[in-house]
This record gives sequence, structure tokens and C-alpha cells, in this order.
Amino acid sequence: VSKVSESFLSYVSPMGIYETLYAFQDAFGKTMGEMGTHPWSQGFPLTTQLPGGPEMPTNVYLDAEDLKYPKAWGLPALREAISSYYNHYYNAGIDCENVMVFSGGRPGLMAMLMFLQPDINIRIASTEYTPYYDMLHLLQRKYSLVDSHVDNHFFPSVLDYVNTGNFDRNLVMLSNPCNPTGVTRSGNELKELVEKASYGSFGLLIDEAYEL
Repeated sequence: VSKVSESFLSYVSPMGIYETLYAFQDAFGKTMGEMGTHPWSQGFPLTTQLPGGPEMPTNVYLDAEDLKYPKAWGLPALREAISSYYNHYYNAGIDCENVMVFSGGRPGLMAMLMFLQPDINIRIASTEYTPYYDMLHLLQRKYSLVDSHVDNHFFPSVLDYVNTGNFDRNLVMLSNPCNPTGVTRSGNELKELVEKASYGSFGLLIDEAYEL
């Protein structure tokens, strides 16, 4: 008698953004991104040459050095270049030891959340980027919602974020500009957030994927 074995893996629903893609395909019979569609929710990088701009690269040449495994300490020259850039243009006062390089924003966020101390509570707006909640659930991280709604124009104040609630230590996590609301923190507003949420019992994790 054949026996159906139980799956070794737990079922995980698609992230909200991917459910949007599936719903779009079911409704219109074509995938988002095809000619005539506008995939604003998913992102749509430009792959053609800008008028008057440089030609798009068509080949990447690699030699034996490029094919080796990366060094355990990363690429010091790249981290030095990044720290020098921020020191030159923003007077950041950092060195290469303050820089981590990941293969994308999400791996970086996952790594940060994975290695947080277990008592840390995440402060996150109720209208934040939906995959953040998937990360928090998958990593079993404690979090508390910061109210974001029509009455506050989907723009929680700095004091809303740094409300400790019942937790001794908190990490504020937000996208800037916010996806999906589009609200952006800059200038003195951003400076105040950094000053109030980056020291003592608070930490600050800002995802600036759309920074210009």
C-alpha cells in the first residue's frame, strides 16, 4: 500500500507583493511587466540606453581571479570606497569596519533581524512594506505596530516611533521613502529620528531602496 509522506517543509503563503502579481495575471491574462502594463508595485528597472547617455553594457569579462570564492573578510577595497564616499560627501565619520555589503536589500535586512538579541522589539508602522511582516514572522521576532492612518496622513511622528511601550529595548524599522505610502523623511525630520532612535535603548534600521 502506497503511503503519501508528509512534507518536510512548512507551507508559506506568497508575500503580498507576489500575490498581487498572481492576481494581476489571473485578471488580465498577462504578466505584469508585459507591453502595455505598468508594474509600479514590483519595480521595473530601465534596461535601455538613456537618450544621450552611455551605451548599456552587453558583456562582462571575468578572469581566474574573479571566479574564486570571495574572501571571508569580504572585499576591503569596496568597503573602503563606500566608507570614503560617505565620509567625503556626508562627513559620516565611519571606516570600513562599519560597512557591510550584501547581495541585495532583503538579505541585508534578514541578516540584521536574524542576529538581533532575543529581547529586542521591532517598532514598525502599520502601513509599512508588507514583506517586512513576513520577515518578522519567519524569524519569530517580536514587534509592535506604530499607528499609521488617514488621520496622521500615514506619517507617524518620531515620538510615535520611540514609544517604548512594555519593552526595554526597541529597534525602529522603516523604509524611506515608504513603500507603499510614498511618505519621505528628510532634513530635520530625518535628523530628529536618527538622534532619538539610534542611541541607548533604541536602534534604527532604515531601508532606503528608493533613495535618490
